[in-house]
Amino acid sequence: MENISCWYTIVNPEAGSGKGLKDWPRIEALLNELGIKFEHKITERKYHTIELTVNAVRNGFRKILVVGGDGTLNEVVNGIFIQNVCNPIDIIIGVIGVGTGNDWQRTFKLPSDYRGKILAIKEERTILQDVGKVRFFEARIQQSRYFANAAGVGFDAKVALATNKLKESGRKGKLLYIYSLLKTLYYHRSTMAKIAIDSHKLDGKIFSATLGIGKYNGGGMLQLPNALPDDGLFDITVINKIRRVNVLRNIFRLYNGTILNHPKILGYQGKNITISSKPPLSLEADGESLGTSPFTFSIVPQSIRVIVGADFTSINNPISNIYN
Repeated sequence: MENISCWYTIVNPEAGSGKGLKDWPRIEALLNELGIKFEHKITERKYHTIELTVNAVRNGFRKILVVGGDGTLNEVVNGIFIQNVCNPIDIIIGVIGVGTGNDWQRTFKLPSDYRGKILAIKEERTILQDVGKVRFFEARIQQSRYFANAAGVGFDAKVALATNKLKESGRKGKLLYIYSLLKTLYYHRSTMAKIAIDSHKLDGKIFSATLGIGKYNGGGMLQLPNALPDDGLFDITVINKIRRVNVLRNIFRLYNGTILNHPKILGYQGKNITISSKPPLSLEADGESLGTSPFTFSIVPQSIRVIVGADFTSINNPISNIYN
């Protein structure tokens, strides 16, 4: 197939508060300068990336390059699992992060500058990473979604929803998430929930729960400091009922990797997780606001092939240069 060595590049112009559109000419010039063969499409609406990904695979492309944020990557991953032309691991995904958070790329130690990211694309060092799948309810109908980085329940989901509403209203900037976090903190209440992590059961009021394949979410927060993206397990951080002032006093723990040292915060690992609650809890996955509980999470181990940075190492599967 003539498209097999060409990168099908999906550019999200809205990513990073418009950085996707503003920086695309510079990224395009670097791709050409470094000899990357590609063709590109610019997204026009929500879920357009899913459509573009499915069509690209049907047209023979086996390399998908994301110029966007974690939400754009999320749509690419969902498109890859929806298509029925080939095994998802036959497709290689590269990411040039231009989003507000870019949390997925932090785990894989991709460079922060565009030239470095594109050199990583050129080198094609890849691993097979795990993918999460969540079933949830929206308008009383059960739906499902795949995610490549992390999902948040409760407080995390409310903050993501508030941030997304600000973005949709035209607000821009890296501080939107922090603003939404502080605003949401004033009215958020802990919720009675039942959580099953494989055979382990939890029952009580929770402030939030974060499940992840990657270590980071929320624009650099280390809520899952021990997560490994290819170990076949979710890492889960559960924040039990906690006072607002306690959250504010310990907000530094969200960024320095010591979150699990707090007595109200517990860490777990598991392959299958269910969460039910009264009233229903909200959900976000890779920063995208979804539906409500009950939730069923399952891991799809080592199921997508992704480009990683030169400094990333894996103890669970070898790094390969499959196209070189």
